[in-house]
Amino acid sequence: MATGFGFDRDAVLQAVRQLTDVRSGLESARQQTGQLPKTGSYDIDLALDEFTEAAIEHQTDLLAAVAAVADRLDGVVTGHAQLDSALANELPTNQHAKGKRDE
Repeated sequence: MATGFGFDRDAVLQAVRQLTDVRSGLESARQQTGQLPKTGSYDIDLALDEFTEAAIEHQTDLLAAVAAVADRLDGVVTGHAQLDSALANELPTNQHAKGKRDE
């Protein structure tokens, strides 16, 4: 019923799956980040360490954002189902009740 408003449930669910895959990929890349080998230069090693820390911090924020969007889209699907059900219960149908005739 609510699909008459242009809601494509399958497309939203596909987006949720894709976001979940992105999140899994980011988490996997994060786990692969190990200790960087030392270059022999204190300044370069310090800069690389600071860069790595900043990248991990931003990755953590990105993971949280991706998870939040996936959760919201999942909520859209749930809300759509609730709206569809509520509309179906409230709107009259063109079918006659059993036992009644047109007069």
